[in-house]
Amino acid sequence: MNNYTPNPRTFRLEGFAELEDQLVQMGKMFRADLAARQTVVKAAKAAMQGVYASAVANAPYDEKSTGPIHLRNTIRLDARIPNKGDYKSIHVNETDAAIAVVSAKRSAVSLSQEFGNANTPMHAFLRPALDSNAEEVVRILKTELAQVIPAYIAKMNKGKKK
Repeated sequence: MNNYTPNPRTFRLEGFAELEDQLVQMGKMFRADLAARQTVVKAAKAAMQGVYASAVANAPYDEKSTGPIHLRNTIRLDARIPNKGDYKSIHVNETDAAIAVVSAKRSAVSLSQEFGNANTPMHAFLRPALDSNAEEVVRILKTELAQVIPAYIAKMNKGKKK
């Protein structure tokens, strides 16, 4: 039985004032939605790769199953600009430029594995994947943003007359 307990932690994030300034400048120079897709969304997806790999590695797998699809085969990583449905979540704010989500197919099986039920003991695999990779996600996000934003600005300014 997997008795997952969330690991509360606090991150001290610095440098986001500079990031916000860069994003505001990009929004003034280029279409904000396109700039966000090419920078923040790409960086968020790259940052969550470790979470995805961990979730796949730790997802329950039934060796005896004769079905063609196992729970771990339904895990996916998606990064995007938040949509109306995303804003229904308590974890998504109106000011979020992008979100990255590692998820499994929404089903009774995936929910009972992650949280347990009267007949199935909990075997959490999504929440621990994020918990164990949280610091790495922040580190990669910072590194990716430092690379993709200047590269995008240079690409968009290439060929423009000054």
